[in-house]
Amino acid sequence: MDDPKKLKRQKIIEIAAKEFAEKGYDAANINEIAALSGIGKGSIYLYFKTKKELFLATMETVVEKFNEISDAVMDLDCSLMDKLKLCLESLLKFDENYIPFVILWSRYQLQNHPDFQDEVFEIFKDLRQPFCEILKEGTKQGIFNTPYPEAAGYLILSMVYTLIPNLQPKNLSLDLPADEKIEFLINFVLNGLGCNKN
Repeated sequence: MDDPKKLKRQKIIEIAAKEFAEKGYDAANINEIAALSGIGKGSIYLYFKTKKELFLATMETVVEKFNEISDAVMDLDCSLMDKLKLCLESLLKFDENYIPFVILWSRYQLQNHPDFQDEVFEIFKDLRQPFCEILKEGTKQGIFNTPYPEAAGYLILSMVYTLIPNLQPKNLSLDLPADEKIEFLINFVLNGLGCNKN
């Protein structure tokens, strides 16, 4: 049976992720997080001593969630192209509950302006980068043709970011149908990296 305190802590982190994603660190209200978590205002400090500690725990959870997804795909016994497709599918088909974590991830991974940058940098050192891994291995195998596989991996990541509706800037309207996004990205990679599909 799951530990009730551990489950409550996880619920607090999920509520906090939504609050931090929507309002940012400074405007996020720890009393509101406590109320939405179903605990008293003072009780939240039994789980997290400070708002900063809660924020950093939330960022640790971002890394854990993304690594779980990456590990599930990268540990499969399938081709690199299949892994690439599965990674794209995983990022483009996030459950609504994941979206706050995706927003927090993007602030560090792609926008580079998280709160507590030094501490978050240390946390994100453990973040797995599956696109970079796929591109590096694929370049070694002669599947992809690029002298900069890591840079190419980050470019793919930034393209995926652009196609996630919840992350798109309000002034950017991409009318690409949801069911065509993965094929679009795969074709972009195949053409852009001069791939050997054999």
